[in-house]
Amino acid sequence: MSRHATLGIRRRTALRCLAAGTAASLLSACGGKGTGGGPKKQAIRAFVVGRCRYRAEGTGVDAALTVHQDGTWESAQWDGITGTWGSEGDGVSVDAPDGFLTAGEEASALSVSGFPGAIPADFDGDCAYAPGWDGLHADTLHMRVTGRDVRLTLSRGAGKGSVINCKRL
Repeated sequence: MSRHATLGIRRRTALRCLAAGTAASLLSACGGKGTGGGPKKQAIRAFVVGRCRYRAEGTGVDAALTVHQDGTWESAQWDGITGTWGSEGDGVSVDAPDGFLTAGEEASALSVSGFPGAIPADFDGDCAYAPGWDGLHADTLHMRVTGRDVRLTLSRGAGKGSVINCKRL
């Protein structure tokens, strides 16, 4: 296998890790102000917009993420990566990061749904996770919020899940 092919595989695997971090960070709340939509949509947007640092346990993924009100996000990981996100109903969706897919390749957005009407500073609960372009084998996102700290566990069934720790900056 050529060096370039190996780098491509590692980059794709790394981007999948970023997917988990990005989705989790978007969902974990960087903390900001939401506008527009109904009360639930405003609460979700307010919870998501802002800046945070995330670390995926056991992967070496550790980066800062900024989520903008205009539906874009950016991370300094891998010399910078960007993408788009949106909120609809009781959830959030994250499209594939810019440059993640090859020409002509299509993939659905990953999404998390089932947020409560308001997300308190001490929230501890589950949301439904629907993988898309990230390829993660998870169907539940458990979110524990303690002030500025958020611990997310992505899992399927009773199996041990992937853990991502986030801190609002």
